[in-house]
Amino acid sequence: MRHNQRRVRRGNYYRNGDFRQQNQPYCKRCVQHRYSGAYDNRQSYGQKIRVEQSKSDCFGRGEGFIGIQQKLMFLESIGDPSDLKKLDIKQLPALCDELRKELIQTVEQNGGHLASNLGVVELTVALHYVFDIRDKIIWDVGHQSYVHKLLTGRFKDFSTLRKKDGLSGFPDITESQYDAFGTGHASTAISAGLGLAKARDIKHDDFSVVCVVGDGALTGGLSYEGLNSIDGTNMLIVFNDNDMSIGKNVGSATKNLSRVRVRKGYLKFKSGLEKTVGKIPLIGKPIVKFLKSIKRAVKLSCLRNIYFENFDIKYVGPVKGHDVKELVSYLKSIKENVKKPTVLHVITKKGFGLPEAEENPALYHSLACKTDNSQINMSEIVGRELLNLGEDERVVAVSAAMTQGVGLKGFAEKYPERFFDVGIAESHAVTFCAGLAAGGFKPFFAVYSTFMQRAYDQILHDVAVQKLNVTMLIDHAGFVGEDGQTHQGLFDIAALLPVPGMTLLAPADDVELKQMLAFAYLYGEPLAIRYPAKICRSFGAEFRFGVWRRMNEISSDIALLAVGGRCLDAALDAAEILASQSIAAEVYNCSTLKPFDEDCLKALESKRLVITLEEGVKKGGFGEAVAARLRKPVCIGLGVDDKFVRHATVEQQLEENGLTAGNIAGIVKSNLF
Repeated sequence: MRHNQRRVRRGNYYRNGDFRQQNQPYCKRCVQHRYSGAYDNRQSYGQKIRVEQSKSDCFGRGEGFIGIQQKLMFLESIGDPSDLKKLDIKQLPALCDELRKELIQTVEQNGGHLASNLGVVELTVALHYVFDIRDKIIWDVGHQSYVHKLLTGRFKDFSTLRKKDGLSGFPDITESQYDAFGTGHASTAISAGLGLAKARDIKHDDFSVVCVVGDGALTGGLSYEGLNSIDGTNMLIVFNDNDMSIGKNVGSATKNLSRVRVRKGYLKFKSGLEKTVGKIPLIGKPIVKFLKSIKRAVKLSCLRNIYFENFDIKYVGPVKGHDVKELVSYLKSIKENVKKPTVLHVITKKGFGLPEAEENPALYHSLACKTDNSQINMSEIVGRELLNLGEDERVVAVSAAMTQGVGLKGFAEKYPERFFDVGIAESHAVTFCAGLAAGGFKPFFAVYSTFMQRAYDQILHDVAVQKLNVTMLIDHAGFVGEDGQTHQGLFDIAALLPVPGMTLLAPADDVELKQMLAFAYLYGEPLAIRYPAKICRSFGAEFRFGVWRRMNEISSDIALLAVGGRCLDAALDAAEILASQSIAAEVYNCSTLKPFDEDCLKALESKRLVITLEEGVKKGGFGEAVAARLRKPVCIGLGVDDKFVRHATVEQQLEENGLTAGNIAGIVKSNLF
């Protein structure tokens, strides 16, 4: 092995809730401790692991991100969960090793959610080992379902994860019978699982319903609405407690949940006791085994937790989430003996098995595909500009569990008293901002477009009706690529255009975005700015409120109206293609979507052909609104038809929906001749 090898001291090694196995090879720079694999043909859980490693294995994302060329002895043999049940329980830890290897290698190549999946390997194996094919397992949020996919017949296709026409990065009921319910947003699993359980009971059917819910999801109000309605329904809620959502969890709910967790002193004492007693000759190990059985019996029958018992739900735990054998034991006992709503509290560590991910789980929450690093990060632009605006003590920034993702980490560090991460609670965030505005502050709420959808009533009722000074920074607007249909930012234009008193802006580049943020600071009324995560080029566009600026000097009876930088880029390229064929076309940057540029609309009446381009649904969108205002010219709207857009690259999604220069030029020519 290239790096310096060490062995973990005998006995369990406890670090931040991480229970490692005994006497396993440990390399400080390698991917894992016990998961970095053997450096000889050692015995591992009764099976030999063959390892071949070369310098080319270090492929990655900084020191320590390496691949292990290791034969997948167990994973390749699992065609569906019934094959998993054929394994001896002693072989499950080795299967977990293989799963982690496959996760790291595939996510390195395809991008995706790494830390959350590394944290649920043992839990997922245990669930499928205990529960049957007919049972329903629902994954809240769903980004942690990669291991579930690997164990349910999708191993051979796993290399297509998040690729066009390949496996989705989230549960998808059209993809597999084992995906009981499609998810993508947080806090939905309990309500969905309750619905499945009620349907089962009405039909007098017989299967188990299991909802895997993270502590981050319990910062969302929908989870509590589901808990409040359970009313004795037999279902299992696996509380995956890693003290994280995407970033560090926040709020009183999280503090209350933390009181449920085992204290670190107790964990150290228990680990030390097991180590000491286990060394007693002959009788040590049997005593430890007996004490563990007593502990499980006590947790199953005696331990109480007021937090969940307020909902009349039985509580079991906490349980070590990286001990697959212990998880199997608890799950079997609950399945066979408990016939009421139950919470199994499982302590896991996000990123477990990859030191970099363990130490910085927010960074490794979602890894992007290998892309052009020259792209302009719009979230970072927002963060830097808000830092400058934050010199005014009336400026407040709000995030919904996405602080780093929306670029607000710097603001949070510099102005902690005026930064609020409200958790996965977008509805609350909007009304909270409304209250701040009513109190004389200037709140900026940064949120992904797909998550903004969860707060539509609050935007209408609490912000717009009262004409309050709230600015919504709608990140990841338009096509988002590999995250797919549950995360596309394609509905915000159609949702916000009809809202009375709402102003909607869409910058073409970083220059306009900066100017729009300065405008928002002074504006004083409800305002939304939509922008993609990244753009490829800067146009040097100067923002003028309410003006659709012409971007070329050509005079023509053909007009291309573009919304956002990617559409503007395509429109300008289309104009060049047409110019090479002696066809002139004017190109407009429509950066103010509401209100319309009335002067430009009047000028467009004299045109022969008007084509609008937007990264959004056509129904109710910008193009439809423009067409409704124009009487004479032929008006064609390009955007997304009445469908959900599945995962692919952004470029593929643009092409699929006709937003490319070649297609635009073709439409112009077909309507002229």
